[in-house]
Amino acid sequence: MAVGKAKLQERLGNVGRPLTRRGERRAVNAEVMVESSHGMRTTARINDISTYGCNVQTSADWLRSGLFLSIHLTEEHTVQAIVRWVRDGSGGVEFLRPIPYAEAEALGAAWNG
Repeated sequence: MAVGKAKLQERLGNVGRPLTRRGERRAVNAEVMVESSHGMRTTARINDISTYGCNVQTSADWLRSGLFLSIHLTEEHTVQAIVRWVRDGSGGVEFLRPIPYAEAEALGAAWNG
């Protein structure tokens, strides 16, 4: 944990949850449709998924930190997310509303066949 976060956690005492979102990540290899809040669309490869977010890989040059996205995980399921970091065609996105752990597990299992 970073020093600043550790000190803040000490000042807050036991608030019942950590200040960072960490969830068990499941390695996957899935192609999904990603749409920006500005209407731009592209396909992306999801490399891992957790209840809080996923890692996407795409050649789209418009993927930027702070951009809001819709990620079409399946034909029936779309999640809203925000891009937290981008590096060399890969990005970390955080779901605006965490998905249930069982759903992340099921998606990972389905994508890995």
